[in-house]
Amino acid sequence: MPDLSAFPITAKWPSQHPERIQLYSLPTPNGVKVSIMLEETGLPYEPHLVSFETNDQMSPAFLSLNPNNKIPAILDPNGPDGKPLALFESGAILLYLADKTGQFMPQDVASRYETIQWVMFQMGGIGPMFGQLGFFHKFAGKAATWSVFMKRAIWWVSRTFRM
Repeated sequence: MPDLSAFPITAKWPSQHPERIQLYSLPTPNGVKVSIMLEETGLPYEPHLVSFETNDQMSPAFLSLNPNNKIPAILDPNGPDGKPLALFESGAILLYLADKTGQFMPQDVASRYETIQWVMFQMGGIGPMFGQLGFFHKFAGKAATWSVFMKRAIWWVSRTFRM
């Protein structure tokens, strides 16, 4: 059984199944990307809820895994060469899981980079811009409706739908 005690995050979120990938996340649009990938690949994992309401993402335990205090993050007890591997940033985790399982990532070089470009497009464009539009629409109120930021978000999302 893998020993994960060297990772401070396991003190705050103890593992019931240390042989499984440990997923630290929350069911947000960005947070579910990795859990969906884990489900699709069939890899066993143990989810740990990182609550924004109690600022779990700012705790020293979580920051030891992701100093950028963002979800999701994983701890794979069976990483490369059989050693534990801690990763954060959903795009990096998705690429790692694709490589680990040999699924969802073409082997020929050209197709591999075409796939990676779409993952990067989602991570750097669709995710953030759709998220901003959602924020402005749901939380910022009428005052933000026609702000320059809201207009840009609407333009970008509309442009993306036309692609």
